[in-house]
Amino acid sequence: RYARQRAASQGLPLVAVQHHHAHIAACMAEYNLNETVIGVSFDGTGLGDDNCIWGGEFLFCDTVSYRRYSHLEYVPIPGGDKAVEEPWRTGTSYLLHAFGDESVAMSLFKDDRIKKGIAAMQEMISNHINSPLSSSAGRLFDAVAAITGLCTHASYHAEAPMKLESIIDHTCTDHYVISVGAPVGIKQMIASIAEDVKKKTPVSLISARFHNTIISLIFAMAVKMRDESGIRTIILSGGVFQNKYILDGTNDLLQKNNFSVYIPSEI
Repeated sequence: RYARQRAASQGLPLVAVQHHHAHIAACMAEYNLNETVIGVSFDGTGLGDDNCIWGGEFLFCDTVSYRRYSHLEYVPIPGGDKAVEEPWRTGTSYLLHAFGDESVAMSLFKDDRIKKGIAAMQEMISNHINSPLSSSAGRLFDAVAAITGLCTHASYHAEAPMKLESIIDHTCTDHYVISVGAPVGIKQMIASIAEDVKKKTPVSLISARFHNTIISLIFAMAVKMRDESGIRTIILSGGVFQNKYILDGTNDLLQKNNFSVYIPSEI
């Protein structure tokens, strides 16, 4: 709104670009790419063209248009931006999404304040009160950090995913099962993570399996998109790719399978 007002008041042209398309288009501009590419745009928050919150997007893009091929399945985020500061809210929502009721969330979270809040989160979600639907990869990282007990309350930006990355067991090559479709199904993975927490599996192993799953997902989806379109040029962009483990693992796998991979460096 601010940009439109400023442009109108000064008689300037205004070109609106969807947030996740912009992540890809900016990288295309940086490398002077003038073609259709596969864009993997993973971040925390950006308004989608369906008025839901996007952030786990697989796109076909050129510099002026995009087509959304797939995305992480929508999960409600109770409290909206408040959930960024309190990842337990997101963790609760993902557990409700995976299991259908609050019993697993109540058993996994040990903090009495959180236990008292779980019913309120379920009520908010059930009544569609301040619980926007989100396909955000960033919120998925928040949820896993909260479910494992690593970070239920964040005191600085991206604390939950940063802690999750910092604890990875680099000797682990396992990954969880995830449904590579349109949308990408995450219920089975969340259920497996919850089961691992119940079994007291080391958080370092859970984190490694989760990160490996994201890398496997991106690769599998990239192969599907390449097989359908013949496009081999792929861009990895958005805040999630500041995660070095995800970026390096995904980049290496794609390069070894004959993709031309571009990653923002100047921007």
